Amino acid sequence: MSVLKKIFIINSYYQAFKTIRICNKNKIYPIIFVKYNSINNFGINWLKEMKILLDQEFSKNKYSIYVDCKKNYGLFILLIQENIDYLKIKANGKTLKSLKQIAKKNKVLLNPNFSIV
Repeated sequence: MSVLKKIFIINSYYQAFKTIRICNKNKIYPIIFVKYNSINNFGINWLKEMKILLDQEFSKNKYSIYVDCKKNYGLFILLIQENIDYLKIKANGKTLKSLKQIAKKNKVLLNPNFSIV
């Protein structure tokens, strides 16, 4: 039986926790999407702490994290260092090529083709 992957937009740790718990019961692999406004306002430490708390409750292979960076390349580099699974970024051709090389080296998928729920 295959596992269905779905993306869910969250705004807090509690929403992420509830989403992952419900999805695991229904054999859905949740991908937690964090909007640019949330990560830009709360900061990278908020995401790191949320990831630590989620890892304490669930194993790492029960969910993934997907973050929108827009054109914030500094945020992009910080998130790559934190081993976030998926990153979405807007850039011109030359810059995007360089960012893809950095992402590939760190095993992070850049601009995946997902539809967000």
